[in-house]
Amino acid sequence: MTIVAPYKEKSTINLFLMKIFTALFIGFVVTSPLNNSYEIAAMMNGTLAASALALGVPAWTAPLTPVYIKALKDVFFLFSAMLVVAGCVKSPKRARIFLTTPFIPLNLFAIIVILSAFSSLTFMPTEIVLMGIRGYWSLGLIYAGAFFYTFDERKLYPFIAAVFCFHFVLQIIQFATDMGFAVFFQHYRSPGLFIIASTAGAFALLVHYFAIRFHSIPLKIASILSLWMSNSTSGLFILIAYYIYAYRKTFRPKILFYPIYCITVLIAGYIMIANLGAVTGRGGGAAYSGLTRLALIYGAFSHLTSLIFGQGMGIATSQAYQSGYSNAVIADNTYLGILYNAGIVPALAMMVFVIGSFRYVANRLLYMLFLGYSMTTVIFELNPIIQIVLILLGMHIGRQYATHPAALKSRTSKPRPVPCNKPDGTPASFCPGNVVMHRG
Repeated sequence: MTIVAPYKEKSTINLFLMKIFTALFIGFVVTSPLNNSYEIAAMMNGTLAASALALGVPAWTAPLTPVYIKALKDVFFLFSAMLVVAGCVKSPKRARIFLTTPFIPLNLFAIIVILSAFSSLTFMPTEIVLMGIRGYWSLGLIYAGAFFYTFDERKLYPFIAAVFCFHFVLQIIQFATDMGFAVFFQHYRSPGLFIIASTAGAFALLVHYFAIRFHSIPLKIASILSLWMSNSTSGLFILIAYYIYAYRKTFRPKILFYPIYCITVLIAGYIMIANLGAVTGRGGGAAYSGLTRLALIYGAFSHLTSLIFGQGMGIATSQAYQSGYSNAVIADNTYLGILYNAGIVPALAMMVFVIGSFRYVANRLLYMLFLGYSMTTVIFELNPIIQIVLILLGMHIGRQYATHPAALKSRTSKPRPVPCNKPDGTPASFCPGNVVMHRG
């Protein structure tokens, strides 16, 4: 086992690119509340339902925010991609990370999706195909995160916290005044800045990740309350699963208590599922939502032979459904969406990447957020939160593989983080620049 010394950035141009990327990333976070601003304003002044009715869509899918505001996330992606390309041209060795183990399924996914898009253009409307491609290009931010792995999360933390404070205050107002909206049978949801409850739940978990990372107890408590007000069942189960996993080691050394812990978790899990409506506050809506998702999975597997190559790029996107495309499919599951859009192989490639990402993330909450929501919704539509999650995930991967050029020489190496202390003396789960390499 070899301990690799911290890797210092030698290229002035890469330092310059990092500064630009940092400014872009912070700017994206600061402007993220604009993404659903018109829908939230309409919800709070009582005109959302009427606007949705006029458009013939459910309240939570009414597209009211202007396209030029929605396009901010696309502009961010394009500029980030340009920075990565410029960095790879200047420092080709750093591009080797895109050939390492975690990127193999992603590269395969990208190739097949592009080929599928070209094929779909022969029998589907161009705008639907472009909607499908647009849904997946946010995955490119994983590459950006891996390339700019030296980014310091402490620079992002105060801006995440500031946006969350605004979001949390809005949620309290919406909850106290019933300004939210009802979906199926449950109590009014209070989505804060993000009209989709899943997005609000994902943001609460993202903030909880930062609260854990920087040891902020008030932020932990506030993010849990925010998650509860969002009525995101998936988010609630993800948080519970995280803490069950996080505290497993407390009982593992105790031979007697560890089985008791496991049995207790199983019993508690059964009770929660049996009383899902009461636990989540959604009444019969929680069970209805879960059964609907299971029905979608059953329907897809019942016609699996017709989905080997998918049914056309973009057919399983919310944009296709909202545009009134007759063959549009509501997937409510990332892998089902890929299956309908591009076929079995890219769906399996994405599953391999998501499952394989587990070992690269020191704080498992970020991974569980990605995994959990990928199974209960089309995660690429959780804008603008998914963009932040993908960048952070890429950074965790990058820190493992690109911390030192030696890490790129072995495709079978399994680096893991080395614990260290922060400048203030408190323990950190990972210090960028230090990895332990297993010889392989």
